[in-house]
Amino acid sequence: MNNRQIIYKSIDILENSLHENISVEELSKKMGFSKYYFSRLFKAVTGYTPKHYYLSRRISEAAIVLLSCNKKIIEIALDFGFNSPEVFTRSFTQMFYKSPSEARKNGIDKSLLLSRKSQKELNAKEHALDKEPRHLTLPALHLVGIQFYHDLSYKNDLSKQWDILMSHLDEIKNKIQPLKFYQFQYWFDEMSDEMFFFCAVAVKSPLDVPMQMSYKEIPSQEYLLFRHKGKANEVGYTYSYIFDEWLPDSKNHLPSLFNFEYYGEEYLGPYNDKSISEIYIPLKKALN
Repeated sequence: MNNRQIIYKSIDILENSLHENISVEELSKKMGFSKYYFSRLFKAVTGYTPKHYYLSRRISEAAIVLLSCNKKIIEIALDFGFNSPEVFTRSFTQMFYKSPSEARKNGIDKSLLLSRKSQKELNAKEHALDKEPRHLTLPALHLVGIQFYHDLSYKNDLSKQWDILMSHLDEIKNKIQPLKFYQFQYWFDEMSDEMFFFCAVAVKSPLDVPMQMSYKEIPSQEYLLFRHKGKANEVGYTYSYIFDEWLPDSKNHLPSLFNFEYYGEEYLGPYNDKSISEIYIPLKKALN
């Protein structure tokens, strides 16, 4: 068992101890580390110190209980291993900026809740093959395919739409050989949560486009190129790395309301862990 796996195991222990009050010293000893080394390793893997993670998880679960029933606050505090309602109230207020009684009356900002960290989530960086992207300019793209709206909150993937495209591939004329497949994501308003997709194959020109399909010409554009490794439905982890970790420290400005994925020779299918797809993000000149 390597160090990362040991941290995963320690998270399991913490999650099974949310109604107790296990100390970092106890846990680090159980994992075979000094408190100092274990705390550094835990933070490197999760982004949290073990104390912060454990406290935030207990308070988050307590908050869920608080909002879902009429159980007394002191009973909830004791259920989650807090020695006194005062300690619970102080920790709760620091996390949600309101006391438990205020939260029960007016609710909380649920984005402040800390959910359990899964191995998939903690392994997210492994999906982003490039910690720094390539800068390149692509010529104009000529594409024929199907466009549609997809609610990202749905658990299903886009395999149905791709199946439709592939089953009608012979109807598309003038395809570039070898075949080149693209998936565009675009939206009309930066403040909108609605996202539209375009699954397409590259063509030389729009010759006899089937009635059910659409043609798009994407002008020559400068892009940032990142690569994603893993299943198609795990690409969100790579996007999370790009926008949540890489972009904040970058001077690049990403102005366009679209990006796309390209599936080339290294793409081994949507459910293959070794598949590599390319993510292209339109680039505006770097800020000074």
